[in-house]
Amino acid sequence: MSSDFIETYEALWNRALWYLGRRDFAARELRLKLLRPRPNKPVPAEEDVERAIERLLELGLLDDARTAQRLAEALSRKGFGSRGIAMELRQRGIEEAFELPADDAERLKELLQTKYSAKLEDERGRRSVYQALLRKGFTHGLIRSAMKDYIEEMDFDD
Repeated sequence: MSSDFIETYEALWNRALWYLGRRDFAARELRLKLLRPRPNKPVPAEEDVERAIERLLELGLLDDARTAQRLAEALSRKGFGSRGIAMELRQRGIEEAFELPADDAERLKELLQTKYSAKLEDERGRRSVYQALLRKGFTHGLIRSAMKDYIEEMDFDD
């Protein structure tokens, strides 16, 4: 392979900054993105990718802890439970600790009162809500308990 097909460090650096300007990345996630082959584009040298990642970390432009916290907060706002958030972080290669703005029981109660309240009036809707909440990372026991409490409180006819 001729050197014409190897991406220069400067081009790689600019591409890394462009990615980071669009959203937060974990170091592992950005490394994989930079190394991913692109059609008709030059391939970066692994050493250059590592050098760029190290420099971004030094400058504080790449920060797994900050990325973990921001992503956890965003997923929490979207109604994910702590297990769902942890799963998403692991998929992105983030092993950093994060703080959730509210506990799962509170977040689940709020979701039932707002987003899912109209669907809880019949059995079919309840099954649909139950499955949706499982996908968001809430546990079976917590969902059952929260739905039971909510349905009793609203006094829906079964």
